[in-house]
Amino acid sequence: MSSVILLAADHPMPSYDPGLQRVSVSGGYTVTAPGFSIQPHVYYRDSVAALDLDMKPYRCEVDVAATEEEAALLRTYLESNGSQGEQVELWHLWLGDDRSTHISRFHGPLSSLDQETLDQLCNPAPKNGCPGQCRITVTI
Repeated sequence: MSSVILLAADHPMPSYDPGLQRVSVSGGYTVTAPGFSIQPHVYYRDSVAALDLDMKPYRCEVDVAATEEEAALLRTYLESNGSQGEQVELWHLWLGDDRSTHISRFHGPLSSLDQETLDQLCNPAPKNGCPGQCRITVTI
């Protein structure tokens, strides 16, 4: 089972990679991994399509962590690439046979997209013994 976080919009959204790195310490070792980015939806495209969800047509994969820094980057990206009043969707989906069909739904203005919102996106609550999924509709 794998998961993916997507940005879905009514028009194509550009890729964005500021080159940030996430640094953590595990077992005494420093681990560096790629940070916040928005990339073309390629790898899980067929698996997401097979879910047959009511999702906006233009999709990007989002690598995001629940931090205030990354929330600010996402807000800036959406302000720069969306129009006032436009709605975009952020999805966290699990792919595989043992996924729940329940997807929690939230909505709010871009100004409310903060670390707590990203925590709901990145770590949705489990449902019926299955990993959590969610959809957050953001109004720019």
